[in-house]
Amino acid sequence: MMKCLFLALISAVLSGCATPNIQPGHVLDQKSGNGVATGTITYQGGYAAYRLHIEEKSGRERYRVQHGESQTMNLAYAFKGEPPDGALQQRGSAFAVELPAGSYIIRSWQISQGASNVSSTKPTAIEFTVTAGQAVYLGNFHFTEKARVGRLTTAAEVTLTEKAARDIPVLKTKFPVLATNPISQGIAADTKVEALGGSSDGRIQIPIFVPIVR
Repeated sequence: MMKCLFLALISAVLSGCATPNIQPGHVLDQKSGNGVATGTITYQGGYAAYRLHIEEKSGRERYRVQHGESQTMNLAYAFKGEPPDGALQQRGSAFAVELPAGSYIIRSWQISQGASNVSSTKPTAIEFTVTAGQAVYLGNFHFTEKARVGRLTTAAEVTLTEKAARDIPVLKTKFPVLATNPISQGIAADTKVEALGGSSDGRIQIPIFVPIVR
């Protein structure tokens, strides 16, 4: 008897969950030993999961900041894309994630869109420090699609820009605790880093059907 077993080839980087944003009632407390890393992710391209992979410099802990989803049942998002964020005036969102106090590095970026995965090819060299009971602004990470096959992104580029004048008010509105606590600058004024993480590596992983014989 023949049956078809559907096997999807999934990249290992897709395992695990994105680090969640802080909740509305979050409190910044120095005694907790944790701080908050903030910024914005925006993009030009199709709806997808736009990710930043962050690692503690010791290499012990890894975190993932993400906007969007790799898979969506929302047909409007799949075919037309999501509407722009009204405050950012671009597609994307603000993020604020709680991290233990310490030194961190943004190792890489990634776009996951169904069968397509696009990622950076070089170290970003972006380092930052999280201080207990404080928030730090990392900047705006803007993803730009450079090539596609059908509706799938196959090449992209990321630009890191200091946009505190736009982003900080958005962050304070979305995350109330940031409105009552100072946000330090983890990125110098007027910074703009193009092609962050170098050129991209894009792969489309096609699902395969394997017959099982019994």
